[in-house]
Amino acid sequence: MSNVYWITLANWIALAAHHEFKWIQDINGGRGQNETLQSDVADLNADHGHLELNVIKLTYVQRCVNISLLLLSRLTREENFKDEDIETNMTDFNTLKVEDISVENLMVEILCPVNHGNADRDSVDIEICSGQCIMNGVQVDMNQMQSILDSSNNVEFVQPMKGMFLTKRSFIKSHHQYLRQLGLLFHQLFSRGEVCTNSFYETAKASTTNDYISSANDYISSASKLMRTINLDEFKKTLLDARVPASLCRLVTDLIHSGKHDEETSFRSLIDVRNELQDIISGRPYILFYDLHTPTLGCSTSEVWIDFGNIVYGREFETNRILELAALQHEFLKNRLILICGNGGEGKTFMIEGVRNHLVTLCGWVYVGVKFDRLMLNSALSAISSAFDNFFDSLLSRGDQEAYISAITMALQLYLSPSMTVLLCRLIPSLQRLFPALMQRVVSDDDLKSLAEVNVEDKNLKVLSDPESSRSRLHYSIRRLVHAISSLGRPLLFVFDDLQWASRASLDLLTSLMIEWDAVHFEDNMPIARVLFVGLYRSDEVDHDHILSSHYFPIFNATGTMEVHTIQLHAISKEACNSMISFALRLPVRLTRSLADVAHAKTFGNVLYVKMFIELLVTNKTLWFSLSEKRWMWNLESVRATPIAENVAQLMRRNLQTLPDTTLWALKLLSCFGSKADEATLMLLTDHVDIIDALAVAIDRNIVEKQGEVYRFAHDMLEQSAYDMMSRQEQSTSHLLIGSELIDNATESNWPHFRSLTFIAIDQINRAKMLGNPQLSYSVRYANLNLKAAESSMSVSDFASALSYAEHGISFLSGHLWDGSNYVMSLRLYETASTACFTTSQGDKMRGFLDQVFEHAKSLKDKLPSFILLIETLGALGKDDQAIDSAFSLLEQLDEILPQDVSPLLIRSEVLSTKNALSSYTDDDIKNAPRVSDWKIKARIRVIGSVIPFLFNLRPQYIPFLACRIVKLSIQHGFCSDSAFGLMAYANPLLNSDIDEAYRWGKLSLSLHASFDAKDKHPRLKCQVYAFLAFFCEPLQAVVDVLRNNHKECLLAGDVYYASLSIGFYTRFCMMCGHNLSELEKECPLFATQMTRLHQHELCLTYAGICEVIIELTGSPTIPFSLMPGLNIMTEEEYMQRLLTEGKSASVQGGYFNYLFLDFWFKRYEDAAVWAEKYRSRGQRRFLDIYHSFYEGLNAFQLARESHDKNWIEIGECAIASFQKWMKHSVWNFENKLLLLQAELNFLQGLKDDAIDTYQASIKSAQDHRFVHEQGLAIELLGSLYRHYGDEVQAKLQLTGARKCYKQWGAHGIIELRVPAKDCLSE
Repeated sequence: MSNVYWITLANWIALAAHHEFKWIQDINGGRGQNETLQSDVADLNADHGHLELNVIKLTYVQRCVNISLLLLSRLTREENFKDEDIETNMTDFNTLKVEDISVENLMVEILCPVNHGNADRDSVDIEICSGQCIMNGVQVDMNQMQSILDSSNNVEFVQPMKGMFLTKRSFIKSHHQYLRQLGLLFHQLFSRGEVCTNSFYETAKASTTNDYISSANDYISSASKLMRTINLDEFKKTLLDARVPASLCRLVTDLIHSGKHDEETSFRSLIDVRNELQDIISGRPYILFYDLHTPTLGCSTSEVWIDFGNIVYGREFETNRILELAALQHEFLKNRLILICGNGGEGKTFMIEGVRNHLVTLCGWVYVGVKFDRLMLNSALSAISSAFDNFFDSLLSRGDQEAYISAITMALQLYLSPSMTVLLCRLIPSLQRLFPALMQRVVSDDDLKSLAEVNVEDKNLKVLSDPESSRSRLHYSIRRLVHAISSLGRPLLFVFDDLQWASRASLDLLTSLMIEWDAVHFEDNMPIARVLFVGLYRSDEVDHDHILSSHYFPIFNATGTMEVHTIQLHAISKEACNSMISFALRLPVRLTRSLADVAHAKTFGNVLYVKMFIELLVTNKTLWFSLSEKRWMWNLESVRATPIAENVAQLMRRNLQTLPDTTLWALKLLSCFGSKADEATLMLLTDHVDIIDALAVAIDRNIVEKQGEVYRFAHDMLEQSAYDMMSRQEQSTSHLLIGSELIDNATESNWPHFRSLTFIAIDQINRAKMLGNPQLSYSVRYANLNLKAAESSMSVSDFASALSYAEHGISFLSGHLWDGSNYVMSLRLYETASTACFTTSQGDKMRGFLDQVFEHAKSLKDKLPSFILLIETLGALGKDDQAIDSAFSLLEQLDEILPQDVSPLLIRSEVLSTKNALSSYTDDDIKNAPRVSDWKIKARIRVIGSVIPFLFNLRPQYIPFLACRIVKLSIQHGFCSDSAFGLMAYANPLLNSDIDEAYRWGKLSLSLHASFDAKDKHPRLKCQVYAFLAFFCEPLQAVVDVLRNNHKECLLAGDVYYASLSIGFYTRFCMMCGHNLSELEKECPLFATQMTRLHQHELCLTYAGICEVIIELTGSPTIPFSLMPGLNIMTEEEYMQRLLTEGKSASVQGGYFNYLFLDFWFKRYEDAAVWAEKYRSRGQRRFLDIYHSFYEGLNAFQLARESHDKNWIEIGECAIASFQKWMKHSVWNFENKLLLLQAELNFLQGLKDDAIDTYQASIKSAQDHRFVHEQGLAIELLGSLYRHYGDEVQAKLQLTGARKCYKQWGAHGIIELRVPAKDCLSE
C-alpha cells in the first residue's frame, strides 16, 4: 500500500542521482533496467558502446524535465498568474520573490511504498551514505527508488510559502531576475545537485551528490572530451559533462544569461519556457532530446545540407478536413472529389503524401497516385497507366497479399471479357502477371491472337464507331479495375497530381471514373463510394479559360453522382514557417523565430520558396553549421541583406547554378524525360555511367530522389528550372541525342520495357523536331515509328496521343507524301489521324485529313474507311440528312442503286419477295449459310447497316426496303455479321402481320450474329431485338433485366449509343411494368449524367422526357430537365418545342405519349385524348404503341362515362381488339390489360356483375404478373363501380387497396388525386 508523502526538491535530486549511480553499478554487474526506454533509442543512437549508459543518463534528464514542467505549472497557475483581479489584492507578503525559487523551498509529492512508522508526518527525510539510500531510517532498494521517482506528479512550495504566488505584475517588473533564478535552479536540477552562483564561473558542489558525481565519471566518458570547451562557460560545461542534451543545455544557459544576450532569442515569459520544454520532451524528442538527427553531409566533408524532413507544417486544418471526409466515405452513397488548389510550391503534394501515409498505414486504405507531366511526353494516358502499373508492381512484390490479388483477379475475370482483359494488360503491363494463361493464348487462340498485332484484319471495312467504342471499353474496363481493387474494408485513395497538365484524354478517363460508374449499385449491392478522389492543381496556372475551369469543373459540380469539395491552400503562417525552419535546423522555435520572420517576409510564406531560400543561405555561407557549437548559426543582418529572386523558379535556377557542371548537365538531360526516368532507360545512353554518378550529387542535395530504380525530381518546379536553363537549340539537341540513342540501343531483350522505350524514344525525336532541329526535316524511319506509335495508341484507346503521333508521322514525310514507296504509310497515317480526330471531336481537322485521302487514294477500296468515317461523323453531329445523302452516294459508287422514293407498294413487294426467298431456309440453314467473300458486297451490306439508324427519324420508309436489301444480298452472295442486323430490321415490319414470324427472325438474328467473331456489336443487336420485338412474347420484367444487363454489355463493348439507348428503354419499360418509381428517380440523374458525358444529346432529350414522367408521378420537387443542363430546357413547353423543331418523328411521338400517360394518371382525360390522337399515324410497330392503345382505350372509356359518345366507345373497343390479338403471344404481358378494358366496357354497358368479375380477374392477373400499378388502377376502377351503385363500404375497401398499390409503386404525386384519404378506410 503506497502512501502520499512530500520530499524537498534537494532530496528528490539526491534520490534521483543515487538511483542513477546505482543503476550504473548494476550495469557493470551485468544487470539493466528500463528496457522500454532502451528499445526506443536502441536503433537510433549510433554510439552502441555507451548505449546503456546513455539511456541511464537520459532517464535522469527526462525525470528532471518532468519536474521542471510541474514547477512551471505551479508558477503559472491560471488563478494567480493570469487573473488581474487577484493580482490587485496581492500583497508583498504573499508574492513570491526571486530568491524564493530554490531547491530548498520546493517540495515534490511522491508515493512511498515503504512503511516509515510515523503516520503523523507527511514528509520524508532522505539520507545517502555508504552507497545506501535511507528514508526515515528504512533502506530503499532500486525498484522502490524507481517507483518513488516515477510517481512524482506535483511540485509545491514548503509550508510557509504554500500560499504565495508569482503574479504577472511582479514577473514583468523583474522577469530577467526570475528567469535567471529559474535557470540556476534548472542547472542544479539537471547537473545532479551542483550549485552555481550568479558569478558566471564560480561553482560549488552539492554535498549530497559529491560521491555520486566522482563515481559516475569513472564509468562514463565525459562529453567534455568531445567538445571544444574553451568557448563554453562553466554552466554549459557542467551540463554537457552530465550528458544533458544540447537543447536543454541551451535552454538552461539562456535562462541564466537572460537579459545579457540577444533579446530576439531570449525567453519572454514562463509560458515560453514551458512550451520549449514540452517541445523538447514530447513534441520533437528525436531531434531535440535524443539528439539523433544530424545534418546531412554532402559529397565533400565541408558541405552540410539542410534536411526539412517529411513533416507537413501549417496545413493542419486542411489535412484534418481531408481525413474527416475520408472517415465518412463508407457512410456515403456518392463518390467524393476533393480539389486542392494553390500556387506552385504551396505544398499540395507534400500535404497529400501525409494524408496518404495516415490512411494507408493506420486505416488500411490502398493508394493509386497519378502524376501528370509538364512536357506531356509519352502517350497521353501514360501517367494513368504508369500509376496502376506501379500499384500492381508493388502489390505483387509483397508476399502477404495473395488473397487480395486473387480477389482482384476473380473480379476482373467476372466482369471483363478475355479480349478486354488483354487490352487492359497492354495498357498496364504488370497486370499480365495476374493472367499468365490468358496472355499465352494471345499468340495461339484465334479470338485473341489479333490483339498481339497492331493491324486489324479487314481494316478497310472498319466502322467509324470502333474508336469511340474502344474508348468506352477502356473507360469501362478501368472503372471495373478501380472497383476490383477497392472495397468497403479497403477503400481507395485515388490522387491526380498536377491536373493542370493532364491531357484531354486523361481528363475524360478520370471524369468517367469519377461520375459514371454504370449504375447506382454494383452487382453486389454495395454502395459505390469506395473511392476518395483527390485532384491537385496549380491555381496560378488554371484561369477561367483553362479547360479545367471551362469544361471539367462544371461537369464535376453538375453531376448527381459525386460530391465535390474544394480546398484552397494559401501561404503558411509565420508560426508554421518557424516550425519548419526549427525542425530543419534542429533548434527550438525560440531561437529560429527571428530567422523565420525574415524568411517568411522574403518568400511570402510559400513553402517551397522558404526551403529554397534557406538552402540559398547555406550555399552563400550566410547560414552555416558550427562544428564547435554543434548547431546551425547565422548572422541575421546578412540574412536580411541577402537578395531574393522574384519567384521560386528564379531562386531554383540560382541554386542549380551552384552545382558542379557535370551534375547540372545530368539534371538537364534528366529534365528532357519529364519529371522522372528509370535507371534501365538511362543505362541505354552512351554516357550513362557519368550521368548516374553525377545524379548522386543531386540526390545528396535533395534535388533528385531515387525511388527503387526510378530517378525523380523532388519537385516538378526543379525539373522545369533545369529544363529552362537550356536554350531552345540545346533542348532540341538533347532530345535528339536521347531519342536516337534509345532507338539504336533498345532491343527486344529489353522487354517488357521495349514498347515503352519505343514510345519514349519517338517522343524525344518529335520534341526535337518541334523545337526546329534542322536534321529532322525528312525521315521515313521516324515517320514509320510514329505510325506504329499511333496505331498502338489507338489499340488502347489513347486517341489524343494517336492523333499527335499521326501528325508527327505526316510531318516527317513532308514533300514526299503519297510517293510510291510512301503511299501505304501515308494512307494509314491519314486514316489514323482522321479517326482519332473523330473521337476527339475535332471535326474541322478531321475533314482536312479526309479530303487528303479522297484526293490521293488510288481506289474506292482505299477510300472506303474514310467514306464510312464521314457518314458516321455526320450522324454523330446530328446531321442525319447529310449522313443519309453521303451513304446513298457511296452505295451508288458500290453499284447499289437505290430508288428515289419508296412507296408502300414497293415496300410490300420487297417484304413479300424477301419472305419467299427466306421461306426455304431453316434456322440451321441461316446459321450455317456461306460467308460473303466479295469485299464490295460486304461493303454494301456494311454501309446499308450503318445508315439505317439515321433513317429512323427522317426517312423511315426506307428501313424495311433496305432491310430486305441486306437479306437478299446475303442470300445471293453469302452472310456476314451485318446480315444479322438486316434480318432484325426485316423482322420489324412483320409485327403488323405476323408477330410470331417477326419474333422468330429477331431471335434468329442473334444466333446468326453469335456465329461470327463480332462480339463487340452483339449487345447492339440484342438491344434492337429486346427493345423492338421481344416484349410481344416474353414477360416484360424479363425484358427489363436483359436491357439493364445489356447496358453494361454495351459499355463493355464500347457502344455508347446503344448503351444509352438500352438504359432509355430499360427506364421506360420499368415504368410501364410497375417498378418502384422512387428507385427509378434515384437512377435518373446517374443515367442522365452518363448520357451527357457520352455526348448522346439526342438520346438525352428523349430520356429527359422519361425522367419528367417519373418525377411528376413521384411528386418530387426536382425539375426534371435540370438533370441535363446541356439541353438548356427548363419547362415542358420548351421541351416539346425542341422536339418539334428538330423534326425527329420518333422523339416527337415519344413526347406525345409521355403527356398522354401523365394526363391520364392525373385525370386530365380531355388533354390525354388530344395527345393520344397526335400520337397516331406511325407505320412501324413499337413498344409504345401497345401502351398508347391501352391508355387511349382506358381514357376513352373514362370520357364515355360522362358523354356516352359512341366515338369514345369505338376507340375503347379497338383497343380491346388489339389486345385480344396480342394476348395470343403473351398472356403474361397483356391479359390483365385486356381484362381491364373489357371490365370498363361492361361497366359502361351496365353489366354490373360481369364488370365486377372482369375487374377482379384483371386485379388477380396484374398481381400474378407483378404489374402493381395496373393492379391498383383496376382496384380503383372497381371501387368507382361500387360507389356508382351506392355500396360505400365496398368502395372504400377497394380504394384503400388501390392507395396501397400506388404507394408500393411510389406514385405519391397522384395518390391524393386518385384515391383521397377521406375516401378510404383508416390506415
